[in-house]
Amino acid sequence: MNSIKTILTALAMTVAATAGAQTLKMTNQVVRINTYEASNSVNLVVVKPEVKLDVLDPSVFTVETNGVERNVKIVYTCDDRGEWADGGDYLAFGLEIAKGRGANPLAGGMMGAWSKAYPVKVGLKAGKSIKAAGKKYTAIDCATDHALRNFLSEADFFRRGTFTGASTGRGGDETLTFGAYEPEALRIDGKKNPLIIWLHGMGEGGTDVSIELMGNEVVALIREDIQSHFTTEGGDKGAYVLAVQCPTMWMNTVKGMGTGNYPSLYADVLKSCIDNYLQQNPDVDPYRIYIGGCSNGGFMTMHMLLRNPGFFAAAYPTCQAYADANISDVQIKQLAKENIWFVQAADDTTVNPKDYAVPTYKRLIEAGAKNVWFAFFENVMGSDMGQKLMGHFSWAYVFNDEVTASQEQTTGDLKPSNNGGGTVAPQGYNNLFEWMNAQKLVDVVPVARTR
Repeated sequence: MNSIKTILTALAMTVAATAGAQTLKMTNQVVRINTYEASNSVNLVVVKPEVKLDVLDPSVFTVETNGVERNVKIVYTCDDRGEWADGGDYLAFGLEIAKGRGANPLAGGMMGAWSKAYPVKVGLKAGKSIKAAGKKYTAIDCATDHALRNFLSEADFFRRGTFTGASTGRGGDETLTFGAYEPEALRIDGKKNPLIIWLHGMGEGGTDVSIELMGNEVVALIREDIQSHFTTEGGDKGAYVLAVQCPTMWMNTVKGMGTGNYPSLYADVLKSCIDNYLQQNPDVDPYRIYIGGCSNGGFMTMHMLLRNPGFFAAAYPTCQAYADANISDVQIKQLAKENIWFVQAADDTTVNPKDYAVPTYKRLIEAGAKNVWFAFFENVMGSDMGQKLMGHFSWAYVFNDEVTASQEQTTGDLKPSNNGGGTVAPQGYNNLFEWMNAQKLVDVVPVARTR
């Protein structure tokens, strides 16, 4: 009998506790993706609670992204885009920086893609409760697997567009996607502005330019530390940035993937895309157009220099994949007149510098190049996460604004160094972007304008 009473008493207590429990519903709004040198990470989750909370204590909440619990650092009221707003109707959960599974929403593979399902869940820690509108809540109902249908990132600062033009080597057209960063202050100043062009690597092709902008931290080009190295005609700080994306790989040719033995399918349409951009943006200084890219995009940088001599004020090919064996002596003499700063790591096993940038650089110096430089690093040491990266990731030095020196101009052996890549300050400039900003064509062929 006593045991029955005990069971009934416990059951009554459970019923009473359940009756007093309240579940607060929250609706997922957006997530914010931060881009780092070797990964992306969701570090902010924005939700809308059905009622406003009395106290915002990060220690009582749990947030899971992609099935992994994250450490909640801060909770604050905000608008529907995560911007702080006193008494706002939305809540932002700031998460501790993380990498790898649970944080990176960019799916791996040959071509980059956002994860189709990226579950996000907000809850309460065991035994914790919150108060809102005079009620006590012991649970939160807030889960979704489609948060990435609406996400925030630095890519939002880029205007999106497409351009269609003739293919190279075969009939038909090709369509490129692009993202253009055009600061309003520069657009309205009535002065000419420098233009930085970036061409993506193999894993960032497709039709979503946010993949290119965030896959290799291209968004770093619009951050203050890099933008501050550039000056406009009017003396203001800053530059336009144009990131162009092809649907597959820049190295694709009519014969398959090439390393300079055949023209890229996108050679003509890319040049036409750039020309069109200049036509649409007459405030771009045609004497100060700078082009660069990594790996597959480094290949295309070299390809564009070879096909369009004297058009670009400077180039910064990074771990470039245009084989030296496919560059003739005549082309070397042509390239020797260009302003080029190579960047690569000696331990790059994806694009062996011994077959690509190193022999090309030596031949250029032998051909009398005066303004060709090489930041040759031993390996790639990251700054964001403090870890050693793959040797192919030398673009991390570019976007971390850490290319600060060059090798000696020599036809002999190069001596890789992680001290900025060498000991020489090209033309007296102590930074890749400061050097780039100083390069200006003496003359250019005017771009034909369409009616």
